Amino acid sequence: THRQLRRMMKLYMVYRLDRDDGRAAAIREATRPAHRAYMDQFAARVRLGGPVLDAAGNACGGLMLIEAEDEASVRAMVADDPFELAGLSARIDIHPFRWQTQRPADLPPL
Repeated sequence: THRQLRRMMKLYMVYRLDRDDGRAAAIREATRPAHRAYMDQFAARVRLGGPVLDAAGNACGGLMLIEAEDEASVRAMVADDPFELAGLSARIDIHPFRWQTQRPADLPPL
């Protein structure tokens, strides 16, 4: 069942920071529609996602919590994202994550 599958999945945090050579905004604007279309196929697995903002409120990266069987599948998903194929990020960190505070009821117990 879906609940059993969710128990087998792990959560991973993906933290991305844009390149800082002045090209990030143009890359983001040009590839956003393709990025959104690509990410639609993972909608059931992305528990949280959105842009990281700079002090002026402009996107300067991204943060996602993704359910996956293993880190390798998360890395593959991120590598094939149109944002990354276009070279948007200067840095990508992926780590296992334990959702503790205000943990959704559909996640397995800690």
